[in-house]
Amino acid sequence: MRLAFLLLLLCFFRSVSAQPTMPAELRVGLAFFSAQGKASVPPVGRVRAFNEEQAREICRRINVVCRVEHMPFADMLPAVEAGQLDLAFGFYLRTPEREQRVAFSDSIGNSSSRLLGTVEGNRRLTSRFGQAIQLDHLRDVRLAAIAGSQQATHIEALPAAQRLKLIQARSMTEVLALLREGKVDLCLVPMLFAFDSLQNQEVGRFEFVGPAMMDGGLGGSVHILLPKNREPLRLAVNQALTAMRSDGSYHRLIRRHFPFNLD
Repeated sequence: MRLAFLLLLLCFFRSVSAQPTMPAELRVGLAFFSAQGKASVPPVGRVRAFNEEQAREICRRINVVCRVEHMPFADMLPAVEAGQLDLAFGFYLRTPEREQRVAFSDSIGNSSSRLLGTVEGNRRLTSRFGQAIQLDHLRDVRLAAIAGSQQATHIEALPAAQRLKLIQARSMTEVLALLREGKVDLCLVPMLFAFDSLQNQEVGRFEFVGPAMMDGGLGGSVHILLPKNREPLRLAVNQALTAMRSDGSYHRLIRRHFPFNLD
């Protein structure tokens, strides 16, 4: 009986020692879309507040300290790939090209893309093309997108015959400034970030045009980014997300920040 007990203890300690230990601190990147320049302090919008609260709750559940850094969306994936960030929160769409560079958590929601313009600009484009505005029908149009986004990648892959000029911006603030100043005709942006940024804009100045887009990498499930060689961390993050969904805390978090469901 005593021998069996000792063998049981030995198996237990071997199991514990075989489990990978988590670092005491994680470097967490939070993407911002509403500030100009890398040195700017991003305003506390719904997306930023949601991402930060989500990150800190995950860190709490896996018993590590979050060291948060706010940075432009375009800088985060390269930082994860280089091992400079352990986690990156930017509602990243999962694509084959990105899968070659980084790992992904389980889904944290879904995203789609929309064309956004000024009311006057959209009226001129509708008159010019003689039909409802759709991305595939545009010709000789200046389009803005956030640098490093799937929207920018999609525009670059459109047929050359459309003669579209892509202007890449580092934030939604820059995108809206380009529209306001007439330097672009439309922008292609993630619906969630556009919704967040438009909350602080003058009513009646900007409007979405055309349908929500999911195909061609413009929509789908969104994820947290991790370095490819951090499988224990990925599993721990996924376990935390599953627990948050199971106990209802994830949906309560969503309702605190958004008037719609991210799923």
